[in-house]
Amino acid sequence: MDNVLITAICPHPPIIIPEVGRSETGKVEQTILALQKLSDKIVKANPETVIIVTPHSYFNPHFFNVYMDKVLTGNFANFGAPTAKVTFENDIEFIENLDIQSKEFFNGLNKMPSGTSLDHGSTVPLYYLNKAGYNGKIVVINYSSFAPEKHAYFGQVIRRTAHTLNRKIAFVASADLSHRLTQSAPAGYDSEAHFFDEIIADNVSKGDYSAIMDIHHELRERAGECGFNSIMVGVGVVDKKPQSNEVLSYEAPFGVGYLVATL
Repeated sequence: MDNVLITAICPHPPIIIPEVGRSETGKVEQTILALQKLSDKIVKANPETVIIVTPHSYFNPHFFNVYMDKVLTGNFANFGAPTAKVTFENDIEFIENLDIQSKEFFNGLNKMPSGTSLDHGSTVPLYYLNKAGYNGKIVVINYSSFAPEKHAYFGQVIRRTAHTLNRKIAFVASADLSHRLTQSAPAGYDSEAHFFDEIIADNVSKGDYSAIMDIHHELRERAGECGFNSIMVGVGVVDKKPQSNEVLSYEAPFGVGYLVATL
């Protein structure tokens, strides 16, 4: 039986947290409903550990960076909602084994300083998992500046580690897509940016992950994305083959693409 139960793509805009978005959450209703559905699915699959790769935590371009505290916490105080918070136990055993298996190709993992709070890239999907009743362990990793193929290989190392430990895991690629879809988008507008989102969403539906891996770096830059490398790790986790590929929702009400999907 496969130790990787679910591999998912989740967006991470704090505005989808009710305590943050308040009245604005109506504009992201599709995303919220899809995340609730996905989170329920993950909880029912009963993983022992949820692995999240985020773009927004401690960044060292030469390593994959991992939280090491035994208990990991995060909140939305920076977004005006300090009472919205999550706390999970860290899977230290998984990290230690992943570190060993990463040494040959990546010189191991870089450990984040003790006391580093979870970033919103991990806290947003964890908020919905918490609401759905998940109470297992987590591992949170920030991606690197390695090439897409190396990120995919790191996903294979995660998969191998799960098998080595006989650990049932769910994997979450925390990823917002283009930030330049409309004139009012936070990173400005680019007329080509929508192609980035379309290539990813269409090919997740088709299960054609090679087409996603082949996205040119120039289109990534024009899109102003912040999740391609997270998705590449997810593609590696499923060994570049569709496991249960489905687009649950896609919308971009604020000029940023929010995709909820499984690979």
